[in-house]
Amino acid sequence: MVDTLRRQLLGTVGALAASRALPAGAQSAPFPSRPIRLIVPHAPGGNSDTFGRILALKLGERINQQVVVENRPGAGGTVGSALVAKSPPDGYTLVVADNGTHAIAPTLYGTKLSYDVFKDFTPVMLAATFPTVIVIHPSVAASNAKEFVALAKSQPGKFTYSSAGTGNGSHLVLEMFRTAAGGLDMVHVPYKGGAPAVQALLAGEVQLTAVSGNTALPHIQAGKVRAIGVAATERSPALPDVPTFIESGILFEGGSWLAIMGPAGIPDDIATKLNQEIAATLRQPETQERLAKIGLIVVASSPSGLTDVLQRDVPKWGKAVKDSGAVSD
Repeated sequence: MVDTLRRQLLGTVGALAASRALPAGAQSAPFPSRPIRLIVPHAPGGNSDTFGRILALKLGERINQQVVVENRPGAGGTVGSALVAKSPPDGYTLVVADNGTHAIAPTLYGTKLSYDVFKDFTPVMLAATFPTVIVIHPSVAASNAKEFVALAKSQPGKFTYSSAGTGNGSHLVLEMFRTAAGGLDMVHVPYKGGAPAVQALLAGEVQLTAVSGNTALPHIQAGKVRAIGVAATERSPALPDVPTFIESGILFEGGSWLAIMGPAGIPDDIATKLNQEIAATLRQPETQERLAKIGLIVVASSPSGLTDVLQRDVPKWGKAVKDSGAVSD
């Protein structure tokens, strides 16, 4: 009897000690029980930053927890992405990923990239897409893609195009266009960022560039540039009169996307919870309206939907990187 009581007492003491060794509420607190960090791997002001801040505000209201946006720019978004890949897989650190950080970077940086886009992240969802538009200077005697292609073929080497940098998405979209149009002979002029690349076009220093639809729209409306095509499978709601290049018989698409990911190993129940809450947030009419104003189209896919996009886009953008000469084979 005494031995039995002693064993029971020791068991109770052991259980109490074990529970005290765990963080407070670790076993019982529902997710999320503290603020979530949302890493934006680019500088403030761009599409991913604006998207992240809209999402953080509305998601925080929905889950009754603060969602804190942290800008961690550097190396085309790979610095912030690497930070998330190395974070604890508890669902409290997420990244606004994009085709630059997770489809272009594997080929552009190769072995220098410190993460594997498939092995080091938990996919939460493909959140939104936005179109890339190729625009030309008004001095160019072409009103659409077919006319520009014919003009460029008749004057090889004459036309120049700006980009936000070698290997940047804008560069690769223009390379896709150049190749799909039959190997147009044009000169690439890289700039240090999207803003100077656009300014170069506005000033007439180059004849064309590729930009996101929301960036292009005010310049198109002001007559400062002319859109010749949308690099997507469907027309942009913001530019309904501009055909896709596919419609014009130039068979390529280079649409951009934003996704939510976390470090590999997030438990399934937490990943599912994140997907459900973020999807519900993005589908709110007010959220969709705010995102539409910056040219974003809400997708809010399942985790597998994001995996499918990565499996499609990593080789697609990888080929564009190699074809562009940004890296060698």
